[in-house]
Amino acid sequence: MRRLLLVPLLALSLNVFASDTLRVGQQVLSVGDTAVRTIDLLGTPAYKEPVENTFGAYRGERWQYRRDQGHVVVVTIIAGKVAAIEDHTENHG
Repeated sequence: MRRLLLVPLLALSLNVFASDTLRVGQQVLSVGDTAVRTIDLLGTPAYKEPVENTFGAYRGERWQYRRDQGHVVVVTIIAGKVAAIEDHTENHG
């Protein structure tokens, strides 16, 4: 029961911005880039979770990277390529 309450509370405390690109220093990660390029630019993810279809079959992974305090980037990898980039920032207000 506690887990069910945590999800809505967490959703309220985050701002999420989806984008097709992410600037990493002077380089840019884009949707369609390879998983290898993602690791080259961002390093090893702090957390990985599987992405499944509605029947529970494996489709890929969501990789989470902590960039700055209160700032997390989530990169979705499907078939070895970047399918989505999300920028999560915490609300401190």
